[in-house]
Amino acid sequence: MKFLKYFYSKNLSSKLIIILGVLGLLPFLFGLIDIWINKEDLFFFINLTKYYGSIILSFLGAVYWGVVIYDSSKNLFCDKIKIFIIFWSIIPSFWAILILIFNHNITIIILALCFVFVQIVDELIIKFFKFPGWYLLLRRILTIVVVIILFFSYLLVRNV
Repeated sequence: MKFLKYFYSKNLSSKLIIILGVLGLLPFLFGLIDIWINKEDLFFFINLTKYYGSIILSFLGAVYWGVVIYDSSKNLFCDKIKIFIIFWSIIPSFWAILILIFNHNITIIILALCFVFVQIVDELIIKFFKFPGWYLLLRRILTIVVVIILFFSYLLVRNV
């Protein structure tokens, strides 16, 4: 009940981000279910959790690209922070490419570790931005669920 009251108190764009963030877990779940049920003959022909996870990992870095673009007219951050943010924003995409290049099941665990690392960086640098408090909470919840799904996906495919 407390969550629903909190949710309804948010503006429309915040609600939409929360809803889409939660719905964004569905491809991870579909991929996990596909691996679990169709281990030998995957419905999606790829490890959906790995490929979709790589896309989402790239998206998490892109958030910071947007922060720098937004700040270009406001100058809220010094140039050193902007340069750090720009470089950081492309690192998750670079990791995602490496994960997709290598066709080994261990890359699913590496992907999970990348999500954890991105979350840690978010926790450390979020104080520089005026992101709403609910955003970091949402990211924590989504990261935990994604890491759990990726871990179980790895357990299911490690011997395939």
